[in-house]
Amino acid sequence: MKGIFNLSQKVLTNTEIKVLNKGLKFAPTKRMDKFSMYIDLQRFKRKLSLKKYFLRSPVESSMPIDSDKFTHTNLKKKSKFYPRHTISDEIKMFENLVSTDIDRMVVREKNHNLTIEEKKSIKNLDNDETIVIKPADKGGGIVVWSKEAYNKEALRILEDKKTYTKLKSNPITTIRENLQVLLQGGKEKGILTEREFQYLMIEDIKTPHFYILPKIHKNITEPPGRPIVAGIHSITSCLSEYVDILLQPIVKEMPSYLKDTISILQILDEIKWEEDYIMVVSDVNSLYSNIPHVMGMQIVNERISDSKKLDDTQVGFIMESIQFILENNYFKFGEDFFLQKNGTAMGTKFAPSYANLYMAGWEAQFVYGSHSWAHNIPLYRRYIDDVFFVWRGSEEDLITFLDSLNSQVWGITLENKWSREKIAFLDLEIYISEGSVKCKTFFKEVDTNTYINTTSCHNPSWLKGVPKGQFMRLRRNCSDLNIFEQQANQLKEKFLERGIMP
Repeated sequence: MKGIFNLSQKVLTNTEIKVLNKGLKFAPTKRMDKFSMYIDLQRFKRKLSLKKYFLRSPVESSMPIDSDKFTHTNLKKKSKFYPRHTISDEIKMFENLVSTDIDRMVVREKNHNLTIEEKKSIKNLDNDETIVIKPADKGGGIVVWSKEAYNKEALRILEDKKTYTKLKSNPITTIRENLQVLLQGGKEKGILTEREFQYLMIEDIKTPHFYILPKIHKNITEPPGRPIVAGIHSITSCLSEYVDILLQPIVKEMPSYLKDTISILQILDEIKWEEDYIMVVSDVNSLYSNIPHVMGMQIVNERISDSKKLDDTQVGFIMESIQFILENNYFKFGEDFFLQKNGTAMGTKFAPSYANLYMAGWEAQFVYGSHSWAHNIPLYRRYIDDVFFVWRGSEEDLITFLDSLNSQVWGITLENKWSREKIAFLDLEIYISEGSVKCKTFFKEVDTNTYINTTSCHNPSWLKGVPKGQFMRLRRNCSDLNIFEQQANQLKEKFLERGIMP
């Protein structure tokens, strides 16, 4: 069944397997919608009017002047300003001509890109209340869970009294009132500009929802779930975005900061390999949900203050904002409301920056502060909760060092792997060949072919660009040309399976 992991009792038909293998990325070929084209015309007409208005009446920048001691953002509500008085005869003529052309267009029904059987299968899968279909946490596969097993795993996670607590009712009214008090205080101190205040006082609020993604790379028959809180447009989503913007510059200054795969490739390219080196990869177990609120606040406060990038008053407001987000991280699962009382949810904007700064504090004590081990670590880098470092010395000393890193107080427990020959980190397999560090693209055992089929209703030029980008990624990751050619041939077969000609 290729990329389909059927963990339910449902017997999938061949057509259901087919549409699931295509990643449910099909969309019907839409007939031309004249009304949508008219809406686009009106939006373009407004843009013309705005350009004309601001050419006549330029607006001075509203950004804070240099003497302002606080750091401000560009966050603001989307403007609804429409200078209709600037609509000239030329703009009206343009609108009439385009409208006439739209009316003259002949609407022709195009062939649907789904067969009748496929449409029926998608509808049947969608209406089947006994199953839950989710993408795998890693690898890109599609997992068909029985609803009973899905709910059982979700409730197992939510029954962790240390992390979650069940609420009696929806707490949104109280949270909204407290948010207004917090933001009003920031505005009165000058920390927030008027436009920032208006942006953070979000109006159209959605209730955050809890769901889990199956970790089939951990267990393919009874996968544990990765908890996610979908918090887009939630009461704290804008405040979380504001905090994240201010924290990111501080995160980038961490000594262990790793931006992406390209960064680690550049770093490895400069290292000179020695015989007593060992490559080590460590993964922090459930970092987001294991950060204690009190310690997390304390460590992040220290990292922000040490950076000297922000005024002390603004640091205080940021910490109040972080505390507000953490203590009001509520969500709904089924018909019940829950509150996460430990750690931060995967899904809120500032979570990666918060976790990064917390890990930086942990590193300052356990890695960089451990002077007896400093000479044993010629290279150390981290991508949020994934750590890569090179160890100089014996495996016995390495095990002792790794044991010293786990801390119940910090909520840090590491899963470690090490090797003198090869190891996987991010999307790379790092290996030693002829005394040098080399790399190639790493493919997980659960990886599936999820490239979009050519029958999907995506822009043809976009579909053609996918192979180019993927082959460039392979070439970038592969140190040796012969390995690149091997992986490129495998990738070519995957594209051919999806009807794409590289």
